[in-house]
Amino acid sequence: MAHRRFVDWHTHVFRPEHCGPVWTDRGTELVGRAAFGEADLTEHARVMEAAGVEQFALIGLQIANMGMFVPNDYLGGYLAENKGRAIAVGSVDPTQPGAADALRQAVREWGLHGVKLSPPYQGFHPHCDEAYEVYRAAADSGIFMMFHQASVFSPDGYLEYAYPALLDKVAREFRDTKMLLAHFGKPWMNETVELMMKNGNVYADVSTLPIKTWQMYNGLRLAIEGHVTDRLVFGSDFPSFNPRDAADDFLAIADLEMPLPIPRSVVEDILYNRPFDLITTP
Repeated sequence: MAHRRFVDWHTHVFRPEHCGPVWTDRGTELVGRAAFGEADLTEHARVMEAAGVEQFALIGLQIANMGMFVPNDYLGGYLAENKGRAIAVGSVDPTQPGAADALRQAVREWGLHGVKLSPPYQGFHPHCDEAYEVYRAAADSGIFMMFHQASVFSPDGYLEYAYPALLDKVAREFRDTKMLLAHFGKPWMNETVELMMKNGNVYADVSTLPIKTWQMYNGLRLAIEGHVTDRLVFGSDFPSFNPRDAADDFLAIADLEMPLPIPRSVVEDILYNRPFDLITTP
């Protein structure tokens, strides 16, 4: 049976040398694949086509304390090859000198649509001055901010900086800038929904959650009751997960026999009706 094509809001591209020892070693330890899988440009293109992905977001990440550095020009070059099919979410590390200027330059040179930040991985409090310099650079550049504001796998991560509610202050003070929380803020989906209900500029993706059935079910029920499912988007988190498999697992949430089921119309709407202009124009 032919599958409907869909938008994947959360895919990574990198070469092995971009990942650093922590990402590589923990990937092997947790899922049996260094850096959680192959994700160079050739492999990314192959998998997206085979999975039936119509459009995709390319996400970079720079984490100085883990030795991870995916160059923004690596994303930018691939973005140029996929005009109209992709958006690019670059990264800077606010703990490093010149991060805000580096972001402005990357947006000018490569046309980035967003910036990926991670307080619990990069090791900064979301309210610190260095972070605010990056937020202002993003706002001035007209791009959205994507946050890994969720659990982390690294033993050296900072869970005290991971709570989604810490971004309420940022959402209030940057009302005209869209914010996208990766992984639905897991395991704090309740906080994430409250943040979304309060702040209309906050969105979330459901990447990695389809395999965590109980978390995904509860998160969707909370989102339904909070009337924010229109700001949830689908993501696979490739290469950790194959986009087709992740999409099928997500659709299967509607098949759970629960007293309060997840309507199939909700999961299909999230999977099939979330174009990139919800947040930005490719």
